[in-house]
Amino acid sequence: MRRRVLLLVGATTSLVLVAFLVPLAVLVRTVAAERAVQAATSQAQLLSSLVATADPQSLELSVQQADATSASELTVFLPDGRQLGAPAQRTPLVELATRGSSVSAEVTGGREIVYAVGDAAGAYRVIRAFVPAAELSRGVARAWLLLALLGVTLLVVSLTVADRLARTLVRSTIRLAEVSNLLARGDLSARADAGSPGEIGTVARALNHLAGRIDELLREERETIADLSHRVRTPLTALRLEAEALPDAGDAARVGAGGDAVNRAVTQAIDEARRRNTGTGAGCDPAEVGSG
Repeated sequence: MRRRVLLLVGATTSLVLVAFLVPLAVLVRTVAAERAVQAATSQAQLLSSLVATADPQSLELSVQQADATSASELTVFLPDGRQLGAPAQRTPLVELATRGSSVSAEVTGGREIVYAVGDAAGAYRVIRAFVPAAELSRGVARAWLLLALLGVTLLVVSLTVADRLARTLVRSTIRLAEVSNLLARGDLSARADAGSPGEIGTVARALNHLAGRIDELLREERETIADLSHRVRTPLTALRLEAEALPDAGDAARVGAGGDAVNRAVTQAIDEARRRNTGTGAGCDPAEVGSG
């Protein structure tokens, strides 16, 4: 029973943990990726005003500073073909941005974000921010490790609690069976623990009530047997005395023998009733002692 309880609790807890931790782990990864993309997007947007107004020398210095302090790779493609910031190839997204489109997409190795900034001549300067895959998943492994440790801790705690409960239930059940066996062997003083948990406590109280009722019935039966013994042996004693008072010795002996036979039969019947009542052959009848 204890093993079945532990298996059931373990399986249930595992399902709950899977249903809870897996979506949470996915959410952690999504949030980490969105955070990295948002940071890169903000830096690219800050550069957009400089790209449109600053002179080439100042713009180059600003782009280099932004790229040096950024977790992503920042590059500015000028209409004359020059590149400022981190070295990068003219990817299809960059070519698309040179025609005035600002887009973002997953690419090999990470995520690429491009902004098109038009100038007075109608040409477009392109700001490219590349977020490496390592940045998209920064902190995810640590968060997943913490979630895994949390799941293992919850599983161990649940199994420990289930083991304690199972031990209590098993001990209460075994004790209940022991009390039942003691009652079956005639030990009517045995009682189950009425404070046992749940339905076992209800069964224990019912068993105690049954044991008490059996004890009352047996006590009433003993009183009935004692009364029967007194009622039957009193007239038998009187009959023996009258037989002894007969003038004819033969008649006295015959009547006395008949009375003794009836007395033995009654005594045997009462003894058998007592043995059924007590479960033993020992017993003492006050009337018989008095008559002896």
